[in-house]
Amino acid sequence: MSGNKPVDYEDLTSMKLDDDALHELLHAGGECIFNWTTRDGYPVGVVVAFVYHDGKFFTTCAERRKRVPALKARPQSGIVINSAGKTASYKGESIVHAHGDPGFDELKYWFYRKLSRLDTNPDDPYIQSFTEFLDSPHRVIIETDARVVVAFDTAKFRSFTVEAMAASSAARAGE
Repeated sequence: MSGNKPVDYEDLTSMKLDDDALHELLHAGGECIFNWTTRDGYPVGVVVAFVYHDGKFFTTCAERRKRVPALKARPQSGIVINSAGKTASYKGESIVHAHGDPGFDELKYWFYRKLSRLDTNPDDPYIQSFTEFLDSPHRVIIETDARVVVAFDTAKFRSFTVEAMAASSAARAGE
């Protein structure tokens, strides 16, 4: 590094998301890639909708999905969010909540409302139906307490690359 400016791609720490951008990325909700491992140790992931609430990620799926028994056996998991050039990767441990578990009714109440956006669009008939549709007898909610590993801003990366290429061209022209 020369001063505070990187001179190559070896150190990208200056391209991390700032706290405000990370907060915006998390609280916008949307989709993430949820990752776990198979019994053979291979990582696998799927794109799912998520809600970030009280410092944790919440996702849902049918109880019969392979990730459910995998997470019960190996709760280590990862989450990747990518939106509008902002990326954040997380690692942590997941808990599978199912019908009949203590507190499940309270959890599903706020989570389904937030996931479907019923909390912000209470009069929308489609959203009302979607919220009810989520509440099926064999649906689970996966809670993941995760910490950020990498948070990256591609706009900063692009800006650095353009500046570095221009400086390189100018240096070659002056040779």
